[in-house]
Amino acid sequence: MQPSVETSDEALLARVKAGDEAALEVLVERFRRPLFGYLHRMLGNAAEAEDVFQETFLRVVKHLPRFEEGRRVKPWVYAIASNLVKNVYRSRKYREKTSIDQEGAEGEPLSASLAALAQTPSELASESERAVAVRDAIDRLSPVSRDALVLFYFQGLAYEEIAQALEVPLGTVKSRIHNALAKLAALLRPTLETRTEAEHA
Repeated sequence: MQPSVETSDEALLARVKAGDEAALEVLVERFRRPLFGYLHRMLGNAAEAEDVFQETFLRVVKHLPRFEEGRRVKPWVYAIASNLVKNVYRSRKYREKTSIDQEGAEGEPLSASLAALAQTPSELASESERAVAVRDAIDRLSPVSRDALVLFYFQGLAYEEIAQALEVPLGTVKSRIHNALAKLAALLRPTLETRTEAEHA
């Protein structure tokens, strides 16, 4: 029987473990858009993102025997992908492709979180100026801080899922995201203040 769109990730993976190639195809396609989007944001390069996407699923198949019963598939797949991204980090400099208006898993925009911490305007002169400023600031975060932030705001993973994906305690995830927001706010403040001064000159 062909897997349907209602079939859970966990049920699909169980079928893959049993040798069902059709289930693997469905699982890959289900993850293609969100996972590729995550990889593209983290790496800033479509070709590299595609390579890492393919490698992620090669490793999914390779490590199937080690997948624990009862574990959720999504955080496990993102854990594999995140580790592969770290390998790329070690080999080159990269750029974020992101927006300050992206919402986190809890529904609050990144701009609102930053404004609450920085007490600065959440809007820049234009979408392009906003994107450049935030991208540059995120570039300056450590890979550890950046990973948690991107998974939360741009992939929509919940805290618990990020903890599983990054293999760290739940409290660590919350701390990393909070610290990343505080660092972003501090990094963006000079840009925002410079613009404000120019407007009132």
